[in-house]
Amino acid sequence: MEAVLIYITCADRDEARRIGRQLVQKRLAACTNVFSGVESFFQWEGRLEQADETVLIAKTVNAKVPDLIEAVRALHSYTVPAVLVMPVTGGNSAFMDWVASEVGVCDR
Repeated sequence: MEAVLIYITCADRDEARRIGRQLVQKRLAACTNVFSGVESFFQWEGRLEQADETVLIAKTVNAKVPDLIEAVRALHSYTVPAVLVMPVTGGNSAFMDWVASEVGVCDR
């Protein structure tokens, strides 16, 4: 089972913590990390926007990605939340086995 990192931007720390906790409780992610103090610049509806955001990173496996994205969309305050899947090409195999075990996938 291929491990992946999911990068998600949230409106604030409370939202990131709420979503991160739900992803772990629902066993869609083995672990989540919250990084506050991110400054973002982006185009939205024809205007340059600036926002203080919080980044949420979820550690999971490919098989859980569709359900994780659906959960984020349901829990998120943004109309179009950023949810980016990044493949993991290597790492501590014991940790990656733990990730697979925590999300209910044991045949890594």
